[in-house]
Amino acid sequence: MATRTIRDFASATGIWPSVEAWAKESDYRLQHEEQTTRLYQRGYGLMTAPMMLELSQKEGQVHLEAWIRVPLLNRVSALFLVPAQMGIESGGFRLVVPRNIARKAVNKLLVQLGQPPIE
Repeated sequence: MATRTIRDFASATGIWPSVEAWAKESDYRLQHEEQTTRLYQRGYGLMTAPMMLELSQKEGQVHLEAWIRVPLLNRVSALFLVPAQMGIESGGFRLVVPRNIARKAVNKLLVQLGQPPIE
């Protein structure tokens, strides 16, 4: 399984108003913002595997990356059988619950942006 789930697509309009509304509704918090890129995170706490989403829009093209970031403490407790990052596609048995939660949330955003959902 890939370390990040990546989607690239065209968008004739600005995505940020839709993304901001989605982030508020889905409990994703803005972590970092640059001119054309924003990084969002859902999930905080010592034993939580944060769900990450990075979006950039430049010249009508949108680049989306979604992944689960696994803190070192979680990896140690799992005897390093879990990678530091994991994409949110379905399949496999590792990090099933956070991947399902992240995929469901990101799919809501993709549908709002007129894109097919992540399987």
